[in-house]
Amino acid sequence: MTASRVDRVEARRLARALGFGAAAGVVMFATLALAPRAMAAGPGPTVALTTISDPAALVRRIQEAAARNSYSGTFVVGSGSQVTSLRVTHVGHGNDQIDRIEALDGELRQVYRHNDRVHVLWPRLHAALVEQRDPGLNLPGQLAGGSSARLDMYELQPGASDRIAGHEASVMLLRPRDQLRHAQKLWLDAATGLLLRTDILDEHGRVLESAGFSELRWIQRPAAQALLSEMHRLKGYRVERPAVVPTELSREGWGLSQPIAGFQVSYAVKHPPGLGSSPAQGAAMPADHATSSARPAREVLQAVFSDGLTTVSLFVEPHDGARHGNAEKASQQGATQLLGLRQGDWWITAVGDVPRATLQAFATRLERRRTP
Repeated sequence: MTASRVDRVEARRLARALGFGAAAGVVMFATLALAPRAMAAGPGPTVALTTISDPAALVRRIQEAAARNSYSGTFVVGSGSQVTSLRVTHVGHGNDQIDRIEALDGELRQVYRHNDRVHVLWPRLHAALVEQRDPGLNLPGQLAGGSSARLDMYELQPGASDRIAGHEASVMLLRPRDQLRHAQKLWLDAATGLLLRTDILDEHGRVLESAGFSELRWIQRPAAQALLSEMHRLKGYRVERPAVVPTELSREGWGLSQPIAGFQVSYAVKHPPGLGSSPAQGAAMPADHATSSARPAREVLQAVFSDGLTTVSLFVEPHDGARHGNAEKASQQGATQLLGLRQGDWWITAVGDVPRATLQAFATRLERRRTP
């Protein structure tokens, strides 16, 4: 897989995926981290955020706040000179979690989520993808870390109060204990704990990427059925349902020669040949797969590693000189780094919101152990 294609299939942050066009090929995987049990709509009880000292407890509070509240607002993602706006509606309805996210810039794209099921729609093209949710996916107002996250490699530093989107906010800093990950500055609604804004910072404290609500209101009477009806209104659409097969890294004959401090493998999947691309291209196979080689396309193995707050994805596929070349490839977009390199007969692509050195460690420590 070339670095230019990875942003079409790696979508941990749905906001970034929509904004950069990656939702055109978003692949959301079959394993789902269980969401907290949803509560009644509307703001929940006041939470004592200032008393939280454990990073894992903070992440759990954020996840619970996202599950128990229903809200609508405008969500803005910025990195460098690129700014993208999304219209977000979230409904916590009984045990159901329902989201509608619409890109306000560029090609009209709508993303609906009902628990672990995700529909990506392009109304103008009458095209849709129906997939499972990626457990590493950050929806607006949420973090990727689950209730079991330990976040041992971070320390929590409470900050001053602030205001975001007209709401009083408590500011928290998750500072890494090493150089393998970035710090994250979080703004949480003081009344509910809902995540209002996230800044990813480099080692000098400079903002690499910022994502947050510019406007937010609570929904007192959630229209859950109306959203579900919209989600399933696919008559006349060309629907693609990519088949993604859960697996294990060791089962596929791969492993790390040395662990990366704080990171553990979360899950692994095999993607079908081609890795879904934009319906605007008229096919599910990326151009570099379709035109550069007469060899049949092969499945692509993906392994996702997490430290409880951020994730790194490793993509493994047979090396193809016409597509990959032999030289190492690297690029950066906001906080996201991409690195591709050759390892014998294989091409390894690493993607993550981590420093370049972290991706280098993952890519070079991944080793072939046996033929499955």
